[in-house]
Amino acid sequence: MRFHQSWWRAERLGVVAGEDARGNTYGNYLTEHDADIGGNFLAPEIHDYALHRIAAGGGVEKFRCTRNLLSSQPMAFNLFGPLHHEPDLAALLLDPLLPGGVEQASVDVEWAPPKQFHLGDATSFDVVARYVRADGRRAIAGIETKLTEPFSQKVYGLDDHHTERYREVARLSDAWRDPDCVELTDERWNQVWRNQLLVESIRQREPDLLGCEVVVHHPLDERCASNVTEYSQFLNEPVETLVRHSLDQIVTVWEPLLRTDAERRWLNDFADRYLNLELSDGSWAAQ
Repeated sequence: MRFHQSWWRAERLGVVAGEDARGNTYGNYLTEHDADIGGNFLAPEIHDYALHRIAAGGGVEKFRCTRNLLSSQPMAFNLFGPLHHEPDLAALLLDPLLPGGVEQASVDVEWAPPKQFHLGDATSFDVVARYVRADGRRAIAGIETKLTEPFSQKVYGLDDHHTERYREVARLSDAWRDPDCVELTDERWNQVWRNQLLVESIRQREPDLLGCEVVVHHPLDERCASNVTEYSQFLNEPVETLVRHSLDQIVTVWEPLLRTDAERRWLNDFADRYLNLELSDGSWAAQ
């Protein structure tokens, strides 16, 4: 994937490689100049939104987001950023992806509620969608996006200072078969569990709100798919509370729904950058 992102930089962007935070040159990094003009984003409005989130603080790492082509953070902006700007497009594209369908929707990238009212930690959503279902009920979807990196390998909530609060939220929820099950803290899905705890904590403060955790991953990331499937066994209603989509599935579902040439160009560029790896197979000399 690093090679493919290097291909994207050299062939599609036509720019030289940049340096990582330690000063090492890698093909998947942009120079400061190319980052500043939005090279890591598929459209100017996506770049503008990323800059707005960086200026707002909290959750968006400027260097990683603007200069590292391989990071999942700019990928989240590139996939869901257009939905933030256009609520109608958000409802149209999220409708086939979220439980209950979608009539209205708003989307934000890199979002977290005030931690003092919820888990008391830094848990956040890569993307959050607030939506009204087809049946008129309000719902929230916390979306985790992954390109190449695994879920966080650090275990939280296992006999540490987070345990009491996490278990309190879990016990007040009907999401898990056994809210006290110690296996929920397993490093393979600890991050997914914490994100779902945040969904449930929000629901507990907003009566009648429905909610689910959504994991979006690359189709070649079989470990992610397996971990999410295993974690789903701890849930009472996994169909309603945990959703998994691969990037290629999303692109396939969205393609026939797009309305304009600009929208089709955006999604085609997304597919070329993240999914159509054959484009970089033996077709160029690494630069």
